[in-house]
Amino acid sequence: MSNGTDTNWLMQYRLLRLVNQCRRLIQSEFGVRLTLTDENLRVELAAYAGRTRTQALQRVYAELRLALIEFEGPDPLLVTPVATPSQRRYRGQVMHTEEEQTEEDGLPSLAPVAELAGAAQAQHNKAHYKRMYRGRVVED
Repeated sequence: MSNGTDTNWLMQYRLLRLVNQCRRLIQSEFGVRLTLTDENLRVELAAYAGRTRTQALQRVYAELRLALIEFEGPDPLLVTPVATPSQRRYRGQVMHTEEEQTEEDGLPSLAPVAELAGAAQAQHNKAHYKRMYRGRVVED
């Protein structure tokens, strides 16, 4: 749904009726008069509908959005992205395991080496493992 000078959507009576309802509600709540010839009418309608506290404007704008989707098809910017496999994150950054890091570097995985080290190596790793939370060691 491109904004700008494309005003074909305003030629539909149902859409025009919803836009005019939104304009009236915005004028009564915010005191701003929007015109149909404004190039950024869609953006301004969305901005005021997002800031409103009244249920009426939110309801009418939701009807307008659904009518626009029926008229023009789904908005490519609002289509939900494909679900990514679950990844561990820490403060918004993806956490990689050691195997993923070595595969990314093009180096072979160290898993066979760890198997050869035996139980002593596993005990050593377990003894030195520290559980961290917000930069501090957490005792179990």
